Amino acid sequence: MNFNFNYSSPIVNKNVADSFEGTKTEKGMITNMLEEWNCRVSLSSISKKWHKDRPVATNENLSLILYNCQCLSTHIADIDILLSTHIPQLLILTGVGSKIRNLPKIASYYWISQEGTNSFGGVAILLHDTLKTKVITREFDFLLIELDILPKPILLGAVYVPPGKPIPQFLFDKYVSKSFYIFGDFNAKHTDWLCNNNNASGIQLKNWLENTGCEMIYPNQPTSKRSSAVIDFGITHNANGWKADVIREGSSDHYPVLIQSPLTTGTNIVFRKTNWKVFAFFLKCVFPYFNSIVYNLDADSFF
Repeated sequence: MNFNFNYSSPIVNKNVADSFEGTKTEKGMITNMLEEWNCRVSLSSISKKWHKDRPVATNENLSLILYNCQCLSTHIADIDILLSTHIPQLLILTGVGSKIRNLPKIASYYWISQEGTNSFGGVAILLHDTLKTKVITREFDFLLIELDILPKPILLGAVYVPPGKPIPQFLFDKYVSKSFYIFGDFNAKHTDWLCNNNNASGIQLKNWLENTGCEMIYPNQPTSKRSSAVIDFGITHNANGWKADVIREGSSDHYPVLIQSPLTTGTNIVFRKTNWKVFAFFLKCVFPYFNSIVYNLDADSFF
C-alpha cells in the first residue's frame, strides 16, 4: 500500500458540462452521464434501467453513403469510421477490387455485391439488417436491388464506369419508367454538374438525361481529390427532396458522399450511434479518479 496516497474524489461537478464545445443536447447528455456517475448505483441497477428505457421507434428517413473506396482491401478502416460516425442505413461502394470476393463481416449489416470487369472494379451495397431487399439485376460493375421501404418499394442501384468507358445506357433505359435511384462513380464530367470541363461520358449522360427527363442527385463540391470534378453521384426519375454532401474524410482518391432522402425506412427501426466526442469528454472528467487509484495502489490492494 502506498501511504502517500493522493486521493481524487470520484464525484465530478456536473457543471463541467458547460465547458464542453458542442450542442445543447450534447451538454445535456454529459450532465446526465455525470449525474449517473455521481449517484454510484450498482452496475446491475444501471443495466436494469437501460433495459427498461429502450429507444422509442420512430420513422427514419433513408440515408446512405456513396464511396469509391479504390480497392477496399487498403481502405477498410474508412468504412469503420464512416459507419460509426454517420450511421447510414446503406453504404454503396464502387471500385471495390479483389476484396469483392471476401467482404468483411460488419455487425448489424449485410452485403450484396457484384464483380467488375477488372481488378479495380466491382460494386457492393452494405445494408442494415432491418432492411428487406431483393436482387433485380446483376451485370459487371452494376447491381440493382428492390428495397422495401415506405410508401412503396424502390429500385436502388450501384454502378462503376471505368475511366474512358461509355455509361451503360442500355441498363438505365430499362428503369426510366420506374421509381429508381442509381448511385456510383460514373467518371462522367460536365459543367452542368459543376465540373470544369466535359468529357465523352459526361456529354453522353447529359444527353440521356435530357432525352428521358431523368434527374441527378449530386453534391455542390468535387468528389475527386485529384481534380475539381463531381463524378460520384446518383441518377433518378425524381430527385425532389434528396440532398448530397461531400464528407471530407477517407484515404481514397475520392471523397465519400452522404446522401439524405425524403423516403422513410418505416417504424420499428432504431439506428444507434455512439457520440464519440461526448464519450471522450466524459472519460476526461472521470480520468483523475481512476488515475489516482492506478498510481497509488499496489496490485494486491487494487485487486
